[in-house]
Amino acid sequence: MTLHSNVLGIDIGSVSVSLVEVTPERETVNTAYAFHHGNITRAVRTLLEDFDLPGICGIAATTSTPPVLKVNRHYDNRIAIMKAAHAHHAALGGILFVGGEKFGLIRFDAAGNYQAFKSNTSCAAGTGSFLDQQAGRLGLSGIDELSRIAFENSGPIPKIASRCAVFAKTDLIHAQQEGYSLAQICDGLCQGLAKNIVDTLFDGEAVAGPILFAGGVSKNRAVVRHIQTLVDQDIVTETSLYGAAGAALNLLDELLIKDRMHIRSVDEIIRAKRVAKKWFYPPLALKQSRYPVFESVLSRVHDDVEIDLYEPLQDTQKEAFMGVDIGSTSTKAVLLGASGKVLAGFYTRTAGRPVEALQKILAAIHTTLVEDNAALSISGAATTGSGRKFVGKIIGADLVLDEITAHARAAVQLNPNVDTIIEIGGQDSKFTTLKDGRVTFSTMNTVCAAGTGSFIEEQARKLDCPLTEYSNRTENRRAPVSSDRCTVFMERDINHLLSEGYDIDDALASVLHSIV
Repeated sequence: MTLHSNVLGIDIGSVSVSLVEVTPERETVNTAYAFHHGNITRAVRTLLEDFDLPGICGIAATTSTPPVLKVNRHYDNRIAIMKAAHAHHAALGGILFVGGEKFGLIRFDAAGNYQAFKSNTSCAAGTGSFLDQQAGRLGLSGIDELSRIAFENSGPIPKIASRCAVFAKTDLIHAQQEGYSLAQICDGLCQGLAKNIVDTLFDGEAVAGPILFAGGVSKNRAVVRHIQTLVDQDIVTETSLYGAAGAALNLLDELLIKDRMHIRSVDEIIRAKRVAKKWFYPPLALKQSRYPVFESVLSRVHDDVEIDLYEPLQDTQKEAFMGVDIGSTSTKAVLLGASGKVLAGFYTRTAGRPVEALQKILAAIHTTLVEDNAALSISGAATTGSGRKFVGKIIGADLVLDEITAHARAAVQLNPNVDTIIEIGGQDSKFTTLKDGRVTFSTMNTVCAAGTGSFIEEQARKLDCPLTEYSNRTENRRAPVSSDRCTVFMERDINHLLSEGYDIDDALASVLHSIV
């Protein structure tokens, strides 16, 4: 290989980095792909360690790529993908690409010329981020595991909404309650995503020839299978690197000798961008409120269930009442004494398996009573939360209450003068007003995850921040402004902030302001 002869293509999207090195003969000699988790510069630097930089004379990037590298030229993402597609495929009717936050369809006419393009709106439904969010909701390691499990499904597929993450999360719980297996639920998610893509892009019109499926979601065999069934056409998949490859191929056609780079190290091409930070919000601090203190006499964990004892159980009365809250994200239970005093609290993750979560809660209650020598008799039970009806039937609940009623009753018990309740759950946010202990008005979020706990959780996962560390990392920290409408908008804004020099904790603080 001659020094300074190859070209490097780079494509950075909302979730990943792709690198492709091609020779003057248009042969691919090296590739790299990784999720950047918001730290784009670090990911690029790590990937470049496996490239022979002195052998590279030019760098090309897609227009979605932020300015983290010194490059010769930027190319429109669609132009780049089409360049790579035509270099590797003789005849195509169209190119379907589905990435972390965008999907679109490029159509060609019978002669192979560009004909039209259509893409999704600014919504996460039908994108890789949508599936990634649901994988986390189901307690899976990621989109790869969801894809593998879905592709192995051979049973009936439940209907799971794919227009919004909130609908999907609700349907996941319902499907689990109806007895569908994890494989069936994963396949239902993939089918719903495929249908959303096809309904948005194809308009019932056939594509004149084979369709190339590009982007990260093209690696999901279950989605590929469903799209192929829905459009009834041949689908050709690629390795999600066509954006980077096409950028490199375009540069090979245009790179002049005088513009060639002479690269000796990564530091020579990484941009040390310094932008003055602009703060929109003051430091996060608890000034006008006080955080409640939940003091327990004993805390322990049993089979992923957090247990807090507020009274010595062996010293309490013999009668207790149980309340269970089955939510989209977590399942909680309390034991109340006959006087209304909380004796113990139990918490675990629902993870799309409400029955298993309930079983863990009941087992933890039993274990606690045995270990503490408590001869408590549970005289009554009530349920609330999104899974209240199903769980209520299982345990034979005396009362099945909606969350607004349950919250109001508990709030008035704690403070008879309370007149407002703000509740932010995993998928719902509610605002309720009361007068004389009675609900006078209540409203909640529409079918969108913005402004909910899931919104925070998804951004924390993207930025590799454990939820247990989130509060400490953002307290007393100023924040820049970012979108509050959708997780997709938020991810785009966070990527921009990080590329501008804001650190991850600045972005995490910005997310909290968006929630408010």
